[in-house]
Amino acid sequence: MGGREAIRGFAVQTLICLLDSFCADVQWTAVTLEPDSDNDKVDIYWEYDDGSTCAQQVKSSKNQIGKSHVDGWCKELKDSRSAIKYQLILAGPIAAAVLDDAPFHGVEVPTPTSMDTLALLEQAITKVDRYLTAKSIDPLPLPLRESLIYELVARMLQAAICGKRMPRDEFDGWVLSGITASYPHAVSQRLTSNCAVLWSVLEIAGPVQVSGRAFELVLPLTVVNGGASTAVVEMFLLRVWSATREMRYRPELVVADKPGEVYATRRRQGHPFGDFAIAPQSSVQQSVLFVPVQRPGYESNEWPIGDYQVELFVKYAAQAALCSIKKATITIKMDEFAVLTSGQTRYISIANLDKYLSLL
Repeated sequence: MGGREAIRGFAVQTLICLLDSFCADVQWTAVTLEPDSDNDKVDIYWEYDDGSTCAQQVKSSKNQIGKSHVDGWCKELKDSRSAIKYQLILAGPIAAAVLDDAPFHGVEVPTPTSMDTLALLEQAITKVDRYLTAKSIDPLPLPLRESLIYELVARMLQAAICGKRMPRDEFDGWVLSGITASYPHAVSQRLTSNCAVLWSVLEIAGPVQVSGRAFELVLPLTVVNGGASTAVVEMFLLRVWSATREMRYRPELVVADKPGEVYATRRRQGHPFGDFAIAPQSSVQQSVLFVPVQRPGYESNEWPIGDYQVELFVKYAAQAALCSIKKATITIKMDEFAVLTSGQTRYISIANLDKYLSLL
């Protein structure tokens, strides 16, 4: 085999490995290109999260690949005894008998792929979008996808030279670092897309300065981070409005969630609201005290009796704009005004149960 053919064969092998890396339905944990082995028959070695392994050999040729060659290669691969599962990956034209009679010696022979490196690169550029979408990363513009694929190929070639084992998290790290350098907005979306803010109760309290008579609001909030990166909450904002008024509420304190205790005590023992982080696969619970924003155009005095719309927004550090969390309708009746003088609080449910029941 000449030098040019050898280089092309190695490029085909690397691109096939890259394409398999993007398969969303295959839960691999590590891959090794050109692993160290006694008989040098294994080109790609896969490890999966169920503990199984797969040894692949890649053969490419411009000429038709016959059944006798495939039979011999499969036997040699199976005799390597290097994995639980074996595959012979063919690139180029093959004889019909190869697919008709496969597998050989217990070695799978999938449908052949192209040995045109440009065609394989195009497949990878297309396939990476699905891989990123599965990880909640915004689609990338075509030029950035092309750059990302070329960078990944270079990294895999470097790993192959050393026979380096590449864990899945390292591969994902290559992908994310490449995107972060060229298109950070896509990763910013990812950092918040797996976060959820749970909110189902509004606690109404009397203000510190009773003369203002605008309710103070306590929201028991739970922020759940189901992603793989730490998320940072910078701010919450509450919009409250009716047909006749518009109000904004901002977070003031984090108070103890102690139903029945005097509200003034909870408020006094609270600490100022500030940025907080939620580690991957975890949650943070806070009872956040909101006070009215006093600014021209917004009401900050006593609420009239009636129906109000409330909408909660959150601002993540990785996201440029506020994100709406939940909308609900609440009703303020005469009973709610008792909190202005009682020192206690009242709870109003904002759960959507009634809305769902109405659909039955």
